[in-house]
Amino acid sequence: MTDTSLQAQVDAQLLEQGAFAPLELLFNTGRLLYSDYESWRRRELELLDGALMGNTDKIKAELGQAIGYARRIGLVEQPQEFLPWHTEGAPADSTNSSRPLRISMDTQLQKLIGSRYIRAQNLPQMDLFFDNPIVALTNGIAQALATRNLPDAQRRLDQLYAQAPTHADLAAFDQLLAALSHLGHAVEDTRAELGFLLEVAPTARRLLGAQSRDLLSPLWLQLAGALSGATFDPEEPNLHRSFAFSQAQDWAAVSDCIPRELHWQWHAPLCLRLVESAFHRRRRVEALAAWCHVCWRAPASASESATRLRQPELTSIWNRFLDEEDPLPEGDFPSWLLIQEPALGLQLAEDLPPLETPAEEHYRCVHRCLRARRARRQDEELAERKRLQKSNPVLFELLKPQT
Repeated sequence: MTDTSLQAQVDAQLLEQGAFAPLELLFNTGRLLYSDYESWRRRELELLDGALMGNTDKIKAELGQAIGYARRIGLVEQPQEFLPWHTEGAPADSTNSSRPLRISMDTQLQKLIGSRYIRAQNLPQMDLFFDNPIVALTNGIAQALATRNLPDAQRRLDQLYAQAPTHADLAAFDQLLAALSHLGHAVEDTRAELGFLLEVAPTARRLLGAQSRDLLSPLWLQLAGALSGATFDPEEPNLHRSFAFSQAQDWAAVSDCIPRELHWQWHAPLCLRLVESAFHRRRRVEALAAWCHVCWRAPASASESATRLRQPELTSIWNRFLDEEDPLPEGDFPSWLLIQEPALGLQLAEDLPPLETPAEEHYRCVHRCLRARRARRQDEELAERKRLQKSNPVLFELLKPQT
């Protein structure tokens, strides 16, 4: 990844969670599958590094660059311990559950992944943090929730009710315990479960930070399983397994299930999810193809969507498109992209668009013109350029052969 991409990842985490965790970067860049992470947290894998995808030296270099940027913007390192998740029947104070997990035998990689970076003013004060029993209780509840230990979380929450009956987060912790109690139970009402998870997610992020993933992801995957037979409904776009998979950040599952949906290209929410998934999985052509569909299906909201996705490469390309001296409508971005990167014509199909709007026909015309140019079929190229000149003079000018 480029330095700019890594910096964007750090900035996004800082904005959403108030901290940067290299472990989260591994998820977001497709280096680590959540299913492998789950196996590690259940002690089914002794070390996490064996599940990382890609060259270890390159992974360490990327983590080092991201951490270097985090330090340059004033973030301070805070070591993290990862404890195994609670399993039914295991005593809460068992040696197995209290012994931290190992990330790697490589001490450098262990240190890189086993830390997070926070603003200096957010560092806990030793005397206040460790000697305050209420703070210790709330942190204990958060830890129990993150390790999916419902009995321990309930016990500590009961203590918090007794010792601080007016604590501001009592109701919020109750809500998170209710969420954890859903785990392992069949989802009977998918619409109600979706509403519940959307409601509880901000609370989980606020109280658990990056560890909210460990509480919420299995619940989202459980909902995705319950939605396995549901087709996409434009009236309820989030009531589809692709949305649940995206919330769990299971990008491979997102990219697998959307193309199975009949006429998925007609629905901007599905296209956007595929864009995000493909960029996370470093599949640039797949991401750009899905973005072309976004431009054709929902051109009016394309700029807002590009901003919301926070994908540095997409943002850069989109801004270049918007900065053209002769502006083009959003629906003509796919045609403009082909002109800027003619080699994409070898990877993007001519019949990529499914409908017959003017913007989609412009794309086909540009595609045919560039194909004829590569094959040195001048008459065919001239015919396509004349066709484009009549329908879109701006694209015609951009498509002129370089002299």
